[in-house]
Amino acid sequence: MKVSFTGAQSTGKTTLLDAIKSNEVYRYNYEFIDEITRRMVKKGLKINEAGSNTTQLLIMNEHIKNLLYENAIMDRCAVDGVVYTHWLYQQGNLEKWVFDYAVNVFNHYKDRYDYIFYLKPEFAIVDDGVRSINTQFRDGIVDLFDQYINQINIPVINLTGSVAERLEKFYITIDKHGS
Repeated sequence: MKVSFTGAQSTGKTTLLDAIKSNEVYRYNYEFIDEITRRMVKKGLKINEAGSNTTQLLIMNEHIKNLLYENAIMDRCAVDGVVYTHWLYQQGNLEKWVFDYAVNVFNHYKDRYDYIFYLKPEFAIVDDGVRSINTQFRDGIVDLFDQYINQINIPVINLTGSVAERLEKFYITIDKHGS
């Protein structure tokens, strides 16, 4: 089963992934895929508002690779990749062919996720030295997430509330599927 958390920066995706990693049942039955963009930063590439053609191409390719896992829980998915690429393209930061590539990857692979859990901003942005703390940027990203989520035809589950409430909804949903 392929499961992903999706949403703008600082919405609690990594917090949930880390909490699920400590659950013994899930730890032995799933691969856990950490956020791709942090790996890009470690390679010296710019992310967020400063993303480039190279950054976005590599991110989309990583989303493809992540779908090769049989059972995986992912911090982000192709929805994230296309949303951030779209925003960067709107700002004139990317070439059209890169945006087109991201859209094509998204359209081709979006149906391969069994579940996508969407987290909207409920908290203030936490400055971790990597993610953007620009609220206008995050608001623009959220608007694009809403547009893309409204057009995909796969189960997208909204997670809201405290970490415990989000985890409970996650476990109930996945356990129904038969983890």
